[in-house]
Amino acid sequence: KEGDSCEGVISNIADFGAFVDLGGADGLIHLSELSWNRVNHPSEVVRVGDRVKVQILSVDLDRKRIGLSMRRLMPEPWEIINEYYEVGQIVRGRITKLVNFGAFARLDENGVEGLIHISELSDQRVAHPREVVKEGEEYDLRIIRIDTDKRRMGLSLKQALPPEQKVEIDWQIAPSDGNGDAEEDADSSI
Repeated sequence: KEGDSCEGVISNIADFGAFVDLGGADGLIHLSELSWNRVNHPSEVVRVGDRVKVQILSVDLDRKRIGLSMRRLMPEPWEIINEYYEVGQIVRGRITKLVNFGAFARLDENGVEGLIHISELSDQRVAHPREVVKEGEEYDLRIIRIDTDKRRMGLSLKQALPPEQKVEIDWQIAPSDGNGDAEEDADSSI
């Protein structure tokens, strides 16, 4: 019945979800109910033959359909985010999607994704994120914002990079004006 949890075996995969043999009846886990992560295809989460635990969402006896969910048996990532992450923390993230205004990165298997705004990719001007990052690649990122109410996280690639070595100019070896007296040229510019 609705709300119950049970185990089954993935019997088939389609673009829109995965079918589960519950032991005499098949149910469907819709793509949106497989994981808290964004899922493009069920094969990213399950394979035929996998034993899975599911929650029954709906039972339609007339149409002989059972709606199932895997993600509802897992904690919603944004409810526990403060237990794992804080602003300023350096994390490892995998780029999941590129858009004109930035790149999305998934931090872990729990489904937490954040946005690296295009202005946080590099100190240099960036026309499109693909100039700096690629989908599927992993990077060290700094968490710069967490908004649990809106379920948003701001990330920065450029702030996670080690600080660049600053070049210090020694006044005693200032450039010469060509007369050969660099020290005098330095003194006269002070």
